[in-house]
Amino acid sequence: MRLSLGLTLLLMSFLAALDHVDGLHAAASRMGVQRWMTELAIAAIAVGLFFRAGNLHRRMLFPRRGMRLLAIGIGLYAAGLAIATGLVARAFRFAPLEAGGPLSAVPEFAGQLYPQPLFVAAQVLLVLGAFRALCNLVSPSEFEADY
Repeated sequence: MRLSLGLTLLLMSFLAALDHVDGLHAAASRMGVQRWMTELAIAAIAVGLFFRAGNLHRRMLFPRRGMRLLAIGIGLYAAGLAIATGLVARAFRFAPLEAGGPLSAVPEFAGQLYPQPLFVAAQVLLVLGAFRALCNLVSPSEFEADY
């Protein structure tokens, strides 16, 4: 699950930077579909086909290497999304903080956080985790002999 989610996030970030998908984004935006939704659909389909064609659910070795890196990368990506959407700043506004207390500046600080470093760190961890996980697959010849 972590590998498929990590690969989907990586593919979505690649598709976001790819100019050749702009025609599809323009056509989908006429129907009210947002840009990230088309990237998510394309990435999920591509990763699903990759998992299906490669029988990855059966070929993973134990212990599954790279899964911790993938989990940390997904967590950083989620934290970056929470900061980018303003969820963290809104959460601190509802926290009961005293007006003159030492934590009164936390909501202002949370509103000034920049999510880009978290996204970069998440992308690096996702790439490393996916690479480690995919490098430790059972070879196709061993897989065919067992199944």
